[in-house]
Amino acid sequence: MVAEQGSTTADIVAESLLDWGVEVIFGLPGDGINGFIEALRRRRDRIRFVLVRHEESAAFMACAYAKYTGKLGACVATSRPGAIHLLTGLYDAKADSTPVIAITGNTYSDMMGSKYQQDVDLVRLFSDVAVYNNMINSPEHAEMAVDIACRTAIANRGVSHLTIPIDVQERHLSGKYSRHKVPGHTSDTFVACTMPDAALLRKAADILNAGKKVVMLVGQGAIGAGAEVEAVSEALGAPIVKALLGKAVAPDDHPNGLGGIGMLGTAPATDAMEEADTLFMIGTSFPYIDYLPKPGHARGIQIDLLPERIGLRYSVEVGLVGDARITLAALMPLLKLKQNEDREFLKSKQAAMRE
Repeated sequence: MVAEQGSTTADIVAESLLDWGVEVIFGLPGDGINGFIEALRRRRDRIRFVLVRHEESAAFMACAYAKYTGKLGACVATSRPGAIHLLTGLYDAKADSTPVIAITGNTYSDMMGSKYQQDVDLVRLFSDVAVYNNMINSPEHAEMAVDIACRTAIANRGVSHLTIPIDVQERHLSGKYSRHKVPGHTSDTFVACTMPDAALLRKAADILNAGKKVVMLVGQGAIGAGAEVEAVSEALGAPIVKALLGKAVAPDDHPNGLGGIGMLGTAPATDAMEEADTLFMIGTSFPYIDYLPKPGHARGIQIDLLPERIGLRYSVEVGLVGDARITLAALMPLLKLKQNEDREFLKSKQAAMRE
């Protein structure tokens, strides 16, 4: 979109969200955001507004939508009370590394800081939950702010927050402005394609090949890498255990699957963790360490897109920073196919799942 003279700030925000592939936005109208709600109404054939009963639900819905579609989630709320209600759901998005953009209303720009009705410093309020956090101060500013908010949420897999004063939402573009968004940018531009160093891949493969009781623990970072997870599982004779957010990585009825782990997990998955000599974590920083092998009982390998997650819950010998699908595909040729006699561990767990 190239913003035209006469477009309102709200129009520019809505069109910019459409440019980033936002097709659904969850929220609740209110005086402080109705200028933007009107912009959405006029575009109801292109962007679906889902009315909720409480703003907290809007944030949770946006987070869930992002988790299970792989797209950028979006939610909207009015000023002080509505905006504050978004926070619980947005912290869920932050905790689960889920890209969500939150749009909030705000009081009149010339009344801020005067204890005017519903005047809260929302930028400060959202500072902990958001990876990008800004106030749109004019129609000329809107396109740049939305562009950076969307790309940051996707690239950093977190929450972006934009707040717009009531009067600014309906202000019209009248002068020149600095174009920021390069046409053609979409969420696909920011799909991770990183792969670890070849020497680290070889070291990881050596450890996995040496393991007699390898267990794979997969999380949401492995979604989209199901075929690679299954191929590596078969090569290593390794059972697949799923963290809750990794439930969709492989079918529940996969022959090598042991179901979930944790308070809602299965007994075979728990037993496998206790017996494992090698733990291969893929796209997960599973929080319940009591369900992982005891420290020192198993060698650790971990794949994660975020370097700060490597070794966060379990000590690992090799951390592979990269996209799960690409990394597993590169690792696969280095693995030695386990022979029948080396598959007793997997067979015993498969038998336990059938009982």
